[in-house]
Amino acid sequence: MNAEWPTARFRMEDQPRPPGYRNRCLKQKGTSVSEEQKTWTLDDSARASNPGNLQVNPFRWFRHYPKWPMIWLCSFVFFVALASLVHWSFWVVALLLFAMNWFYWQRVRDHFRHGCANPAIIVSMEPTLIAVSTDLTKGIGEYPVVKIIEKSIPAACGQVPQVGSRLPVVALYEPSPDDELPHWADFDPRPIDCATGNLDAIQAVMSTFTEDDWNELKLWLRQVPRPFCCGLYHVRATE
Repeated sequence: MNAEWPTARFRMEDQPRPPGYRNRCLKQKGTSVSEEQKTWTLDDSARASNPGNLQVNPFRWFRHYPKWPMIWLCSFVFFVALASLVHWSFWVVALLLFAMNWFYWQRVRDHFRHGCANPAIIVSMEPTLIAVSTDLTKGIGEYPVVKIIEKSIPAACGQVPQVGSRLPVVALYEPSPDDELPHWADFDPRPIDCATGNLDAIQAVMSTFTEDDWNELKLWLRQVPRPFCCGLYHVRATE
C-alpha cells in the first residue's frame, strides 16, 4: 500500500487532466441536511457525488457476506433460548443483539442507498481481484486513488465475470484521524452484484459512468505495481 500521495499532491488542481475528468467522491456538505436525507448509521455532514440509490436484497447480501449476519442471528437466537429456558434476564442481552442486528442491516442499506457509486474492473480471476478508482477529496484539492479488493462475484452486470469485465461498486468513505486533512483516509467499495440481482438497477448505475471514467481508471491502474495485490494505491491524475 502506498504511504502517501506524490510530493506535489497539494497542488494537484494545477495538474493537467484527462479529457472529461470528473470527480467521484464524498464531499462535505455546506448546508443543513433535510429530514429525508438523514440516515441512522452514516455521518450526514457529507454527501456522495454519485449516490448508489439502490435497494439491497438481504438474501443476496447474506449469500456473499455471511459472516456478520450469521454472528448476529446465532447470538440472538442463543440468548432468546437462554431467556426462555434459564432466566428472563437474558432478554436484556437478546434485545441488545436484536438492536445491533437491526443496525447492521440498516448500515448495509445506507451503504448502497447513500454511498458513492464508482467504476470498477476485474484485473484477476485467480483470485478474483477488482480495481476501483475514486477521489478521496472532501471537496478541496484532488486525491486520486485506486483500491484493489479480493471478492468473488456471481456476475458482472449479468455476464460471466472475466478479466477486463466492467462493474459498478458502491463505497463508503473512512474519515482521517486528523479532521483538518482535506481528504478521507480510505474507502470501502462493495460490488453491486453482491447486493442486488436487479439488472435494470445495475445498468442504471452503470449509465452514470462515462467512457472517460473508464479510461481514467485504466490510466490510473497503469501506476499500480504488478502483480496486483489488495491495497490502496495513491496515484497521480496524469502519468
